[in-house]
Order: sequence, then C-alpha cells, then structure tokens
Amino acid sequence: MTEWIKKAFAEIYPDRECNYEFNICYSNRFNGYNANVKYTIYKMEFHLSKKWRQVDEDIRIGLIQSLLLKCFPTKKAKTNMTFNLDLYNNFLKNIHIAIPKNDVDPMLEQSFKRVNDIYADGLVDMPNLVWGQASKRKLGSYEYSTDRIVISSELRYAPQELLDYVMYHELLHKKHKFNHKVGRSHHHTPVFKEDERRFRNFPVMEKELTAFLRKRKVRNFFFG
Repeated sequence: MTEWIKKAFAEIYPDRECNYEFNICYSNRFNGYNANVKYTIYKMEFHLSKKWRQVDEDIRIGLIQSLLLKCFPTKKAKTNMTFNLDLYNNFLKNIHIAIPKNDVDPMLEQSFKRVNDIYADGLVDMPNLVWGQASKRKLGSYEYSTDRIVISSELRYAPQELLDYVMYHELLHKKHKFNHKVGRSHHHTPVFKEDERRFRNFPVMEKELTAFLRKRKVRNFFFG
C-alpha cells in the first residue's frame, strides 16, 4: 500500500536514503481535497481526505511530494521537480470545477457578486463563501482544495467597501491561481499585485482596514 509513497520519496530525493516507516490514512475529517503529514525521525504519517482514493495514483504521488517538500525543503530537493508534482499542481488549479457550491453565505455572496461584476466582468465562477473565526490577523483566505473563500467574522460589521476589499483579494487568488517554480508556490505574482491595485481607493484601503479593526478592539474591550 505504501509502495507509491516510497516511489514519491525516491523521485524527489534520489540521493537520500529512505529509512522511514510510511503510513497512510484516508479520513472524512478533511474538507475537499485537503491532506497533511506528521513525522518523526523514524516514521511519516500521511493523512488524506477520502476523496483522494478516487484520484489517479500519478496525481497522488505529486500530492505526497508536495507534502515532503514542506518537511524537507532543501535546495537539492527543490531541483528534483517531477512530472507527478506538475500533475498535482494542475489538478489543484482545476479541481474547483468538480466541487459542489452548496455553502454560500448570502451577505458574502452579495460582496462577491459586487467585486466580480465591477473588477472581473462577472467572469469568475462563484466559490463556496463562508464566515470564519473572528480573526484580526487573517482576514480572508481562498482554499483551492475546497473552492472556498473564508472571511473573518470581524468583517461582519465592517463598511461594505472594506468587506469588498478583502473579498476582492481572495477573488484574485481564485482567478490567478498560483505559479509553481523550484519547489515553491507563488501566489502574489506581479500580475496579481497589478490587478489588486485596480480596487477603488486602493492606496488608502489598508489604513482604513487597520483603523476599523482597531476600533473593533476597543469596542470588544468595553462591551465584550
């Protein structure tokens, strides 16, 4: 069962002796096509969404190699890019097509439609849209493996323009995907940044967002 994991290791680290015991577990606890790895000096455990069971082995090898690179990001490993890793990255960029869009918050849907119509001519397909934890550090994220934009609950009470500003940033992640070079995925490319600057009042938006969050902190302190 773990022979293909050994193959993944050997391809990306051809000069490295493999003394690990490999285990793999498919689980329902992951959303979409998520996965992770835990390891010690003797053992590596790969935890994958059950959805990966139905995916071609060549793509799963690329997934394992992407997780291995997070564990051992050496320069030598980064030079040994593989066909499987390319397959995995292409799979991740296009998996949104097959993912159901059945988790869409109405308020976030309106925000997405506004920025999509204004800045993308309505051409970006709507992903799943959900509220996340009330974080002031991570205001938004786009998850390729679930085709989901998550927005911090701190922005529930933000002015519409600030919510749309964060939403637009995440929409751009869905639109531009990422570039994978030398073992690293680059998300904020020059094209991404150029597109981001098209947002109305872009030069002052970060300051206004910071000011809003600072006021939220004061309110939380006094009113709980």
